[in-house]
Amino acid sequence: MQIWVMVLSTWAVLAVLSGVVLGRCIRLADERTPRAGRPLTTADLPDDFRPAATRTP
Repeated sequence: MQIWVMVLSTWAVLAVLSGVVLGRCIRLADERTPRAGRPLTTADLPDDFRPAATRTP
């Protein structure tokens, strides 16, 4: 029984730590640069990454 408690608590701690690290990585990736202070938006993408305009019938 103690082994299951240790396994589950270790799993929970690792899940929380990986969530914190992943959240931090996502937040850092969203920042344009530390000096600019504004997030990267889709308007900053090059034209090659934007979808082509579609015609409506």
